[in-house]
Amino acid sequence: MAMHITNLYGMNPRGTQIIAQQNVVKIARELGFIEMGLYHYPVECDTQGELRKRLDGITSAVGDGDLVIVQLPSWNLTAYDKALLDVLRLHKDIKIAVFIHDVITMMFEGAPQERLLEIIEVYNMADLVIVPSEPMLNFLCQKGLTVEKVLIQSMWDLPFEEELKTPEFQRRIFFSGNPKRFGFVSSWHYDVPLHLYTYEDYKVEGQNIHYGGWKNTTELLLEYSSGGFGLIWEQTAPASYYKYHQPHKLSTYLAAGIPVIVQKGLAREQAIIDYGLGFSVNSAQEAADIVKNITEDEYQTLVENIKNISFLISGGFFTKKLLIDTVNYLLLS
Repeated sequence: MAMHITNLYGMNPRGTQIIAQQNVVKIARELGFIEMGLYHYPVECDTQGELRKRLDGITSAVGDGDLVIVQLPSWNLTAYDKALLDVLRLHKDIKIAVFIHDVITMMFEGAPQERLLEIIEVYNMADLVIVPSEPMLNFLCQKGLTVEKVLIQSMWDLPFEEELKTPEFQRRIFFSGNPKRFGFVSSWHYDVPLHLYTYEDYKVEGQNIHYGGWKNTTELLLEYSSGGFGLIWEQTAPASYYKYHQPHKLSTYLAAGIPVIVQKGLAREQAIIDYGLGFSVNSAQEAADIVKNITEDEYQTLVENIKNISFLISGGFFTKKLLIDTVNYLLLS
């Protein structure tokens, strides 16, 4: 028996969509998984015969009795994802897990309900699904998810081997994200500086915003670890999605060792509070006030609380456990 996992290519290498999948695969290789490369392309240009030939090539290393983890979305058409699982299902005694990173129809306003149901039909072809949060699981079950074996992801990992310095006490906030999707950026007018990183060209409109452009993972970690706070905020539209998804930027902040400020109601808010990793707030003003008023001793206590989880994230331990649990659950129950 062999273990396989899909990996995404052909999208903007700066985007978290591709970074998250490739980080999972990097960790999976250490556990003996074989990579199955998927490419983002205009699927609608393929005939059914051409698509089948393409998928036969992609799955050529898969055999009867193997285990496959399919990371979704592939960011191709849902019909592509279904065709991929159809081809995998041709193998006898195969075990399939779907690792849900994002649900595309929930990310953008105006997506028809039919598209969500089509996506859930693909999930239902799996023996096990990995979901980003319990609220996401509840939502999908209400919409028709029927897979009985489910695992809930606890945290993204950010494999990183270089040593980072201990963050210093700095009254500033870091945020990584496209300002077009996060309306609070343009209205930022607080005394606390906001350091913004995005690969989109951006004309600074708010006050006290320091635009840093795009930085790769190593550069971001070095910037963050110099000291400050990482901010996690709801995107403007659709406003509910961040209550369901697993925030990749949370792991980046924690890997760098800095405290986090999260908007109330978003995923992982309670874990941040329970483990003393930062604060939850109702408004940007409240976030700025916390940074203005916190003492250096209080800040260093938060930094100390984060050390262990930073080690786990950088070492890929959350993903290793998730992958091992997936294999155990599929094969032993």
